[in-house]
Amino acid sequence: MDFSLNEETKMLKSNAEKFVKEKCPSSFVKNILKEEKGFSEALWKEMADLGWLGLVYGEPYGGSGGDFFDLFVLFEEMGKAVLPSPFFCSAVFAGLLINEAGDEKVKQEYLPGIIAGKKILTVGLRNERGLYDYQDPAMEAQEVGEGSYRIKGTRLLVPYAHVADEIVVCAKLMKGSRDCGPTLFKTKSQGPGIKVIPLNTITGEKDFAVTYAEFPARQTDIIGLPGKGAAYVEKIMPKLIALKCGEMVGGLSKVVDMTVDYVKQRVQFGKPLGVLQVVQHYCADMTTFLDTARTIAYQAASLIDAGLPCAKEVAMAKAWCSDVYKKSTQIAHQLHGGIGFTEEHDLHLYYKHAKTSELDFGDSWYHRQKVAEAMGF
Repeated sequence: MDFSLNEETKMLKSNAEKFVKEKCPSSFVKNILKEEKGFSEALWKEMADLGWLGLVYGEPYGGSGGDFFDLFVLFEEMGKAVLPSPFFCSAVFAGLLINEAGDEKVKQEYLPGIIAGKKILTVGLRNERGLYDYQDPAMEAQEVGEGSYRIKGTRLLVPYAHVADEIVVCAKLMKGSRDCGPTLFKTKSQGPGIKVIPLNTITGEKDFAVTYAEFPARQTDIIGLPGKGAAYVEKIMPKLIALKCGEMVGGLSKVVDMTVDYVKQRVQFGKPLGVLQVVQHYCADMTTFLDTARTIAYQAASLIDAGLPCAKEVAMAKAWCSDVYKKSTQIAHQLHGGIGFTEEHDLHLYYKHAKTSELDFGDSWYHRQKVAEAMGF
């Protein structure tokens, strides 16, 4: 399959690569992770001004109507810097949900603000075990009057909930004792009936537990049709997973580069580590992992971009990228030795990112099962 980039995509990739190198050095990323907000507002504004947040949205909402593959390439470049920001949760996850499920009024109300970076949304779809439960949500929205609801339940690992203007959740809509199915609601991120608790994460990124206790909601807070929430999430899920694969490919690329550079420069017993055949084999393994991960991830993103069925290909990409990114960071630690385990070095950023990326949207075992099901096993 030919994955040659067109001129516009090449230009976007080149500009993104330059932006990330200049604006997001590892020292900058480490400092951001220590700050309360967990992202740079100045950098966020620059990304919005570049049009990145609205890359795949229509021009009526302030977007550029670009291709999904362009967004994928952008996430690959951002993955090289493991840049912490609300980009994924706001401009991608929440934005795609609103674009898919919302009526024109809701789109006009939210998408322009999201695209301009003036409004930050996040998504709470994980239960207290950390699993996505939108098919059968543990959270409930009980009808207490005509067009009036009370939401109760806990959402875990909600990114940037402390700075989000609103949170999109999927709750089981209950009318009396009747279950009307998973339904998307938009809720405020603070106020009576809601509690936002920060969580300690291995990457240092800002995730929260959000607990709703009789949180009031109205009919106008429902996004899309009642009972169709799971279908809306399922529709955009391949895009979310593919972008996560792009991010992992970018991180893996950086790990390979920094490791190869290190073994060329590190002198041990009078000669560089890189002259040892076993070290060369390790580097060849990592390069092979990178090439295959990029190929399989590009295939999945290309099929999505073309609007073709690709559930199997997306699952294959997530399974492989999850495994080889984590494996490559382990090899990199072996080749770096003790220095690679220190906070001063950059490698730990990618090791932690590889582990969290592996678990997000299902690990390799989960997606291999998806591949088997798609093959009829």
